[in-house]
Amino acid sequence: MDKERLKMLRKEKGLTQGDMAEILEIARTTYANYEQGTREPDNRTLNRLADFFIVSIDYLLGRDVPRWATPEDLVDLEEILKNNVHMAYGGEDLTDEDKQRVQEVLKIIFWDKLKKKGSNEGKVK
Repeated sequence: MDKERLKMLRKEKGLTQGDMAEILEIARTTYANYEQGTREPDNRTLNRLADFFIVSIDYLLGRDVPRWATPEDLVDLEEILKNNVHMAYGGEDLTDEDKQRVQEVLKIIFWDKLKKKGSNEGKVK
């Protein structure tokens, strides 16, 4: 769980930790522990958080998927990454570690371009 994202989402809605605990039907201290990073929510609670904040579980877990991403966006990204499997530099294949680093850069560029496109079309906040 990305504790900073969880706290940000709660504050964006103007809610207290106590409010969130009531919504999730858990103790306030349990919720506070989520935001402090000393406890992880169970699957049921994780799903309820995602539904409440209208974000993906990946987003709550701190993965690099923006919260405004659609399932179609994820398919597009997967296609881009699959099409760049055979990477080389200077005539030599990249190591697995180098390929991973290149894919991370591609993901950043992909989300950045998509966000700019969405902003221009009024789709991304």
